[in-house]
Amino acid sequence: MRAGAFSLALGVHCAGRAAPGFPIADAHSHIGLITPAMVERPLKMQMEDAGVMLLSWNLVGDGRWIQRTNGGIKQTSTPAPGQQAAYFREGLARMRRYLATTGLDFVRSPADIDAAKAGKPQVVIAVEGAGFAADDMKLLDEAYAQGLRHVQLVHYIRNALGDFQTERPEHDGMTALGIDVVKSCNRLGILVDLAHATNPVIDKALEVSAAPVIWSHSAIARWQYGWQQSAALSRLLSLDYAKKIAERGGAIGLWSLSNTVGYGPSGYASELMRMVDLVGPRHVMFGTDLDGVGNSGALNGLADLRKVVDLLRERGVDDETLRAICFENYARCLKAAMDARTA
Repeated sequence: MRAGAFSLALGVHCAGRAAPGFPIADAHSHIGLITPAMVERPLKMQMEDAGVMLLSWNLVGDGRWIQRTNGGIKQTSTPAPGQQAAYFREGLARMRRYLATTGLDFVRSPADIDAAKAGKPQVVIAVEGAGFAADDMKLLDEAYAQGLRHVQLVHYIRNALGDFQTERPEHDGMTALGIDVVKSCNRLGILVDLAHATNPVIDKALEVSAAPVIWSHSAIARWQYGWQQSAALSRLLSLDYAKKIAERGGAIGLWSLSNTVGYGPSGYASELMRMVDLVGPRHVMFGTDLDGVGNSGALNGLADLRKVVDLLRERGVDDETLRAICFENYARCLKAAMDARTA
């Protein structure tokens, strides 16, 4: 999985149609960043046609040093000092070039989130894995100026910020650098994402963060799995910790990995509502991990998100719940992070 070494396909945008119904936000996607063919049809057009108006588009901060294996995604090499910072800068520059070429806007302020809700598609520039901070903490300020608004602390490689779910812990939670990154994100107005983090990392983030945090993608389990389990199981968020995130105003995104959510839009819709029953409608959102789950996804593209919404409506889900799941919960958390900015 050479996620960061993408070569985005550039296309000429032609007028799309706004899909009817509620606007949709996806709190975690890699669409086209791993499989360039997924954006041979311009991303802006795909978003407009599906009614996906707010898309967290995630660079993979450790993509050069990981690979998909039979045992899940694993670290295959170790970055030298300075390499993660350079890799992130390169990826961010390519992402911005694609957005500029295709005329797709990215979120800078709460007003842009409001514009997305009103029907203007917006990308949230995000990164999965903030190991680059160990090379240069100033890079967070630099990246903020370039549009970064959503940071996931840890991913799949050993790092200086904290422990992650799929390998034996080595830090006993979050490090001093990890705490500094959370506080810097608060200072700048960047949303903190705890997906992939261990429970002690979650506890520390909830303690030190001045703004709500999110868990952008996986699913909720009633019990706790550990790093010794399969990759799919170890990545689940326990109900106890889902409730902790929710109690602080955060939200949990549902990924589209078939063996944990079921198959197709129907299975995904059912799992969403199971999560609503567990933590409430104000704390569940889309976090599909499109193009990140490989060939094992319940959803094949942005259009399937609209199918999920239509299915929920057909099943009698009320409009208030639909609006919250579809858009408002991610938008609220993103705005709360921006409102906490003190820089």
